[in-house]
Amino acid sequence: MTRLWLSIVLVALGCSGSAPSSRTGALPANRTVPLETVVFSGNRYVIRVDFDGVAKVPLMVHGNSRMYLSLTHHTAERLQGGPVAKVEEYGYSSRGKGSIHVKSARIGEQTFSKVPEVPVFDFTDDGESPVQGMVGIPFLLDARAAVDFTRDELLLGVAAQREPDRRLLRSGYRWAPISILAGGRTAVEARFPAIDRVLPITPSTVSAALTLHLPPFEGKIDMVRSAAPDRSPSGTTPDEFHAEGVELEIAGVPMRSAASFEDLAEYGKIAERDLESYGMLGFDWMKEHRAVIDYANRRLYFIP
Repeated sequence: MTRLWLSIVLVALGCSGSAPSSRTGALPANRTVPLETVVFSGNRYVIRVDFDGVAKVPLMVHGNSRMYLSLTHHTAERLQGGPVAKVEEYGYSSRGKGSIHVKSARIGEQTFSKVPEVPVFDFTDDGESPVQGMVGIPFLLDARAAVDFTRDELLLGVAAQREPDRRLLRSGYRWAPISILAGGRTAVEARFPAIDRVLPITPSTVSAALTLHLPPFEGKIDMVRSAAPDRSPSGTTPDEFHAEGVELEIAGVPMRSAASFEDLAEYGKIAERDLESYGMLGFDWMKEHRAVIDYANRRLYFIP
């Protein structure tokens, strides 16, 4: 009877359509996908994605984007068989922004078939770039993903965990809860002693160490203006400033980080009152603190 029951269980697992969660990475997950690091306006993670016969498209993992995924015009034209119509001015080329439909997206051994309409825009004037689109926060949440900055891995199908992961905690990690803001971005709470405020900032996978909204910090922290302003896909050009070190606390852990500052409301071309996140913990910060962003269980793990 025991052998019969075991056989039934094994057959059921084999026919379930998804691999059982395993612990080969930072967290138990169904699959792991290697992440490549490219230098493109700072360090960025890239995964290779297959679309409708177009294989291995390099998409950056963008932990600050509210888009499910996006593509450049070059890749979208290959998929569609011709130019993509411009519907608005957005992006960094004269072709603006359009959209296309894709049947599915395949990452490693996993296929995502319910892909929303895909925005199309470029990251450079001529459309040439080492990344040909991105996957954003909605995808990372839908895929129950985690980004492991120690092993350079994207975990898919991360197992549900009611409590913080014990193995990571035993390894010296601290953690902070991640909230989903009304506009779709993620955030952790960070306290900044220089202004005596707790601000929501996004645990991201792009940019440098720490990017912060300028107005709360003006006159409170020594900073130097950059030689050239930033440039947003919305066409705005906010001034950018840098500071060698900013004190902050996350989950009660005091730390210091280099930081850049700009008016994020101007960058996003939105009203100040509509700003939800006041900055980003970027790729370099995540690497320094050996971070794991667990989108499935809404936790940021980091080494102090």
